[in-house]
Amino acid sequence: MFTVIAFGFEFDRAVKGLVAGFLITFLSGLFEKFVFETRFRKLNFSIVLLSRTLFYIFIISFSVIMVWVVHESMINNRGLIETINNDDFRYFITRGDFPYIFIFAITISFLVNFLFQLNNLLGKGVLLNYISGRYHKPKSEERFFMFLDLEASTTIAETIGPLKYHEFINSFFFDLSDPVIESKGEIYQYVGDEVVISWKKPNGIKNSNCIKCFFEIRNKIEKLQEGYIRKFGLIPGFKAGVHFGEVVIGEVGDSRKEIVFHGDVMNTASRVQNMAKQLNKQLLISDEALRFLDPGKDYTLNEMGVFKLKGKEIETVIYEVVNK
Repeated sequence: MFTVIAFGFEFDRAVKGLVAGFLITFLSGLFEKFVFETRFRKLNFSIVLLSRTLFYIFIISFSVIMVWVVHESMINNRGLIETINNDDFRYFITRGDFPYIFIFAITISFLVNFLFQLNNLLGKGVLLNYISGRYHKPKSEERFFMFLDLEASTTIAETIGPLKYHEFINSFFFDLSDPVIESKGEIYQYVGDEVVISWKKPNGIKNSNCIKCFFEIRNKIEKLQEGYIRKFGLIPGFKAGVHFGEVVIGEVGDSRKEIVFHGDVMNTASRVQNMAKQLNKQLLISDEALRFLDPGKDYTLNEMGVFKLKGKEIETVIYEVVNK
């Protein structure tokens, strides 16, 4: 008999835990999608960390209390208000399970959100790579690289001033991050007015993501052009070059560690991007990258010719990519 009672008690707690977990997941999912991802992204680290931590403490506490109140109300055939005014509720809040749950909520909310913010600060997946030691020993990987550069950046900086220019370029980097993530790409680094994006081979090939990303960024900027004109008096223009090849990836440094790529593919991708400037084309891609892709149904390819890129002995065939 005692075994049955104990089993029923544990089953009861398990059901309440599942319901509370569902409620926490549902509410946090809504806020992540419609609040944190839209309104909090440009705030500083500490404010976002504090806001997210307080929110999750509230959500966990609220969900646990609501599940407890509804459950007790049902089994005791009492109204919700009557259940809240009951001594059992006060005991639950002050000396029952809730104080331990509240301490757990504070601890977990802070730790999870601190790691989440740190991951965003370092770049998607970088923190996990550091913790797992994935690239502590150098590894060879095949990747697509896109070098994307703002047009007329020097002229823009002179026109709107250095502080406004920093705000302008920061807004641009913020706005391109979603298309990069959606295309399964990774932002490797920002170099002045240039951003370097990489894709692991399968991610770059799928749906021609390494090409699609460029046009999704362009679509995003076109949608936001009124805001750019209102705030800065201009719309960001940009050109890009894409190349594919083998790179060595590994950790470097001591007092300041970083995961870096080394290999000729980086230099070649940069040179292809420079050719986009010289030829005044929006997006150029090397034949080495194209041989893995099938972009014909969505994009038009125009052969630009065979070029001996700076610093390279082997000539490279380069194509312009135009969105149909």
